[in-house]
Order: sequence, then C-alpha cells, then structure tokens
Amino acid sequence: MKLMLGGINGNYLREITENGVQDTEYVKAAVAYATKEDLLFDWCYDHSIPLNFWGRFDEGVPITPRILKKFLDRGTPNFTCRLVRNFHPKVIWWQGMGAYIGSANLTDAAWNNNVEAGCYFTEAELAASGFDLQLQDFFQTIDKNASPLTRELYDLIEARQRVVNQHRQQDEKSARKFQGTDLVTKWEGVVRVSSRNRSEQRRDAFLKEWYETLETLRNIGVRVSDDKFRPSWVGSHVPPGAQADQFLHAHYYQRTFEGRHARYEGFYDQNRGNPEAALTEAMAWWHELDAPPASEDVMLNEWAPELSDWLARNALLDTSEDGFVNICLRIHAIRDHARRVANLTVGLPDTGEQYSIDEKTTAFGKYLYGLRSAQGKSVLETIDHVLYGGPTEKVPDRMWEALESPEWRIEHFGVSALGELVGWALPNDFPPRNGRTSKSLRSLGFPVQVHSV
Repeated sequence: MKLMLGGINGNYLREITENGVQDTEYVKAAVAYATKEDLLFDWCYDHSIPLNFWGRFDEGVPITPRILKKFLDRGTPNFTCRLVRNFHPKVIWWQGMGAYIGSANLTDAAWNNNVEAGCYFTEAELAASGFDLQLQDFFQTIDKNASPLTRELYDLIEARQRVVNQHRQQDEKSARKFQGTDLVTKWEGVVRVSSRNRSEQRRDAFLKEWYETLETLRNIGVRVSDDKFRPSWVGSHVPPGAQADQFLHAHYYQRTFEGRHARYEGFYDQNRGNPEAALTEAMAWWHELDAPPASEDVMLNEWAPELSDWLARNALLDTSEDGFVNICLRIHAIRDHARRVANLTVGLPDTGEQYSIDEKTTAFGKYLYGLRSAQGKSVLETIDHVLYGGPTEKVPDRMWEALESPEWRIEHFGVSALGELVGWALPNDFPPRNGRTSKSLRSLGFPVQVHSV
C-alpha cells in the first residue's frame, strides 16, 4: 500500500499512469468531477487500454462537456461514459496493476496542486484483503443506477453549462428543471442497510453468477471433449471440465493478446451478440491444432492427475510444506498471484533481482502454508472445508465462506485460486475456473464476472 499525498510526500497519481502501461489490462474509474482529459482518458485511449468511466450528474456540470464530447466522438465500446446521481467517489482501478481510493478528482489541480489524500493498493494487496471483491461489487452497484452518455444527454449538459457560465450565483429554478430530467436514472443514492444484509446481497450475487458460469463451463466441456472438437493429442479419458479449462487457456493466450495486453473486453463487445458463433469458431480452431500451443498437454496429462491425487480427501490434510508448494507450482492462479506479491512479504531478499516464476511461487507457497485465518485455520483446512465440508453441490457456497468468513479466509488466497483448486480436485463436477478462464469466456461474448485473483 502507498499513501498518495501529492506534494506532501511526493507520491503523485500521475506516477501510476506513467509506470502502468505494460501491466494495465483495463481501467474502471468512478470519479465525481473531471475537467482534464489527458490525466486518464487520453492516456487510456492513446495506449489502447479499455476504459469504463462513471461520473457525477448534477446541475453544476461536474464533468466538463469537452470530455463528454470526446467519448461520443470516439464512438467505441472500449471507452464508455455513464453518469450517476448522488455520486461522489474517487476510485480508479487499473486492473492488473492496482487501485487508488482517495479524494482526488480528475482535475489538474487535484493531480498536481491540491492537498489530496488517498491510498494506492497493488493488485496483490487487493486480493489479500478481499478488497477486489468489494470493488467489483461497488462498480456493479453504481452501474445498475447509472445512465449512458447519449447525444441528447450531452446536449442537455452543454446547454446547462452555458447557463452556469452566465449565472454563477443564484440559479435555483433552472437547477430544479435540470435535475428533473428523465434522461438520467432517478436514484436516491445508496440506502443505509445493515452490514449483514449487504453481505447477504453480495453473497447471493456471487453465487448466482458463479452457478451460471459453472453451467456455461460444463456445457463447453461436453462439447469440446467430443471427437468433433477434441484435438488428437488430448486423450478421450481427460475429464470434460479439464478439457474446457485448457481450451479456454489456449484461446486466451493465443487469440486475445495484442503485444502484452489481452484485449478480451474488445472481443466481448464484438462477440456478445452471438457468443455461440464465437465459441464454435474457437472450438474448430482448437480441434485443428496439431500440437499444444503452450503447455496444455503437460497440464492435462501430467499435472492434472497429480493434483487430483494430492487434493484427494484422504491425502490433503496430511500434505507437507513441500507438498503444498508442489500444488502451488501447478495452479495457474497461484503462480500468477505469486509474481505480484512483494519479495519481502514471502521472505525473499529485495535486492532488485528478478526471481523466476518458480522461485517466487515456491517462496509464496511456503508463506501461504504458514498463514492462518482469524480463527486459526490453515490453508489446508480451508481447502478441505471447501472441497469436503458438506454436500458436493454446495462447494460454491463454501467457497464464499472461504472468501468472507473470519473462520476460513486466508490472506492472499482468493477466488481464482479456490476456483481452480476445486476444478482440479473435482473435475467431473466443477470445471476449473480462475481469472484467466473468465477473461477467455468474456472474449467469446459470455457476460461473466472477471475475478482478479
């Protein structure tokens, strides 16, 4: 975590964008006021990084019409603007890198001169704290109550801006008329609810999406394991869910990247009108592969059987530290998260040396093995609870407990790691699912939630 205090401590928001081009996959920004487009909007556009922006709607015209016009003129679904009433956050999530939560608006003064205060969390810290899930819930909530920028709404705002410029003092009559428009969704803001009710709503939303995506993955597994789409180098004995996972793995890494960036959201906009056509075309591509494009055969033929044995009910709780490290080395989500965790956190000297993924994952696995939940549960006990702590069909419910309950939640052990572990332990019931799986599905046009870690 880093305190962003501008001139007080020398940490400026512009440093994030200056250093974040390579790692940022997508930007979600909920910022009430915006008057300077080159701070974030032009940066995203110039580097082809998709952006979803939510701004404030009120009679004071908090988003300058010049910026709104740029969104309209660019006319691309990769750069969207929606407006919200009763809205005052300053949250920017550079997905793949980290998130800022603070007081700074998208104005020149806020980024360079004002006294502003906020915190920047790396992607690893968001996952360790569970803030990533809460941020996803935050953006989903405001999006449900936001209205898209249209030419009609722009014309209304531009006209209002002229009035504001002419009458900076009393303007109550015009303000009431402006606020009464039906072009923007009527919303009274976030209603005060108990933390328990809000938690139950988040749980219900998580489970609804997870079960829906589970059926999508199961259906893909059935189809991709059929001789019509199964490559010759994938054995018919491989569980359908495992085949679905590695098909999506190959599609994501081979067909959604431009340079170092995965453009899955752009493909989502292209394919969401007909995901069946996109899926059929991708499965045909998969079937025609004479050899695995990366290490999919190793995962299916070597690592998957090993993981199945190591994660079995009668073996899991007796796993040694070295055994758990071997599990971590074979879980894509854990490997991907390990590289984002600070070296010192996992006991590696921070000398500027670039550690290999295997070295970093080994250190991270040992670190994770020693962690405990707030109520003293180990990571092995948490995994065992999720897999075998009740009826198999309730595994997703127990996953939620592992993410939210003080008894079971382990820092740095998020939904992607759990979803993937569940899939390799119970492949006939639950196809593996991690962040990469969800991104691949979105690229094919399926409206799934991407969980970062």
